Parts: sequence; C-alpha cells; structure tokens
Amino acid sequence: MSKTVSRKNNCTIHFMVNEEDMKELNRRFALTNFKNKREFYRDSIFKNRIISIDISGAFRKELRELSSLVSRNSANLNQIAKAVNSTGIIYKDDIESIKKALQGELLFLSEFREKVSDYIINEVVG
Repeated sequence: MSKTVSRKNNCTIHFMVNEEDMKELNRRFALTNFKNKREFYRDSIFKNRIISIDISGAFRKELRELSSLVSRNSANLNQIAKAVNSTGIIYKDDIESIKKALQGELLFLSEFREKVSDYIINEVVG
C-alpha cells in the first residue's frame, strides 16, 4: 500500500548566486537562530517589506537638487578647511557660512524625507 503525502508547500524555487553572495548569505545565516536555511530564506523574503519608489518625476529633480547642494557645500567646506590648514586662522564669517549651508542641507533633507514618507504611506502602503 503506497502512502500519499499531502504537502502545503509543494512549489520549488531555485536560484543561483555567485560565491561572494553565497558567503554573505552564509554569514547572515550564522548570525541567526534559524535551524535551517529554508526557514531563514522564507523569513528573509516574507517578513521584510520591499518598497519600490519611482524616482523619475519630482523625486529625481529633488535628488539632483540635493546632490548639487551637498556638492557645493562640500566644495565650500573644503576651501575653508584648506585655508585654515595653511593659515591656522578661521574667520567668523566662514563659520557662519558653514552653519548656514549645513542648516540649508538639513532643512532640505528634512523636507525630502517628509515627501518620501508621505509617498510611501500614500502610494505604497495606502
């Protein structure tokens, strides 16, 4: 008499990775309390939310603006640091300029983070 096994999980998934990825998967698996890799992979896939954000529209423009702002501020900061390193003197105006630039970056980042959060809540989770 043959015995029929009824399985809930009756589909197979197979994928290939390179050696570097396999080492990383093994490293992460070793950090967990999972008894087998099957459960580790299932948990990694199903318990983590994957969010895809379209950055082709308004987000793209704002990312460019943010990148430009950070680049300009970095260049200004480097020029001031070079002058301070060569003369040993920093001027109050330079400090104020740095503070103002960094505050502008922080404000922009804060506003951008709000927009991304709103997008995720309204468009992705919604």
